[in-house]
This record gives sequence, structure tokens and C-alpha cells, in this order.
Amino acid sequence: MKHMTLKTIFNPFEKFDEKILLAIGIIFFIITIPLSYFTESCFISIYRIAPFKTIHLYDLIIPTFISFAAMIAVLFLLGKVFYRKTRLIDIANAVLISQIPLIILIPLEKFDFIKQSIETVTNYQSHPTEIFPFVDFLVMILFTIANIGCLIYSVAIFYNGFKTATNIKKWQQTVIFCIVTFLTVILCQILNN
Repeated sequence: MKHMTLKTIFNPFEKFDEKILLAIGIIFFIITIPLSYFTESCFISIYRIAPFKTIHLYDLIIPTFISFAAMIAVLFLLGKVFYRKTRLIDIANAVLISQIPLIILIPLEKFDFIKQSIETVTNYQSHPTEIFPFVDFLVMILFTIANIGCLIYSVAIFYNGFKTATNIKKWQQTVIFCIVTFLTVILCQILNN
């Protein structure tokens, strides 16, 4: 077993074999489809999971595939501009692996006690004369912290994966990466809507 450090946790691309990472990424991508069906949601872009009701499982495949494939294609082209030795497998790994924390969060949306806690706190804000729902507030705060933590972790893996794949060093390249990522996310949302 390879020694795990904080650096490895935030940048697994330097430590683990790219084929193993790709296999793990593909497995989680495949798991995303039934999870999304179960929770009535869909990746309309990476970093954007929206409500999506369908009676057919395959209706989720196309928007999810577009979201991931578009980001991989765009970042691969950008990577080639920054560093001509950029490999497709490394970019695919950066995108696929970075989404795992968000994929793991998908089923939490379906837990009734989380929904009820959020609803109770929202109702309390409308009628503050009632007893403060401390337990519900705690559940809501923990759920929010989990969401924000997973999002930050996901973005860190995403950036570190791209940085490792393209060998970028300049801050200008990081800014371009952020702008291109943002525009691709928006474009995917438009395409998938």
C-alpha cells in the first residue's frame, strides 16, 4: 500500500497509475447514471447537478456524457496549447476523478431527514416564535459543510490534475484555465437545457 500524504489526497495524479485512475473514474461515471435516476437529478455540466425527472435511464446518459466529454475535449485542447506533450488520459483523469466527491454527495439529496431538517429551519425563519429547531439546524449546517467541503476538494483535484497534466507554472495560465473551465460549464448547461 502506497503511503498517503495530504499532497496525495489533493493530487492523486502524481502518485497513482493513470490507468487505475481512469478505471476508477469510469466506474464512478457509470455509477452516476443510476444514482442520478434514483435522485431525479442530472449533471448538466460538471459542477452543476440539476433536477431531472425521466422514466428512461438512458435519457440521463446523453447530458451526463456531454458534460464530461465536453470538458475533457476543451481542456485537452487547452492543455495542448500550454504543453504539447499533454495526454488525453491525464485530462480525462483530472475531470473524472475530480467529480467523485460530488457523485458521492448525490444520494444525500434523497434522505428525507435532511430535506425535513432544511424545511424545518426554513419554516422557523418565517415563524421565529416557535422553539428553535437545534437538531434540524445542526443537520442543515453539517449537510452544508459537507457540500462546500466536497466542492472545494473537487475543485482542488480538478485544478491539480490539469496542472499535473499540462505542467503549467504561470499565473496567467491558471487564469486562462479558470476562464475556459467557467465558459465550458456554462456552454454545457446551455446545451443540456
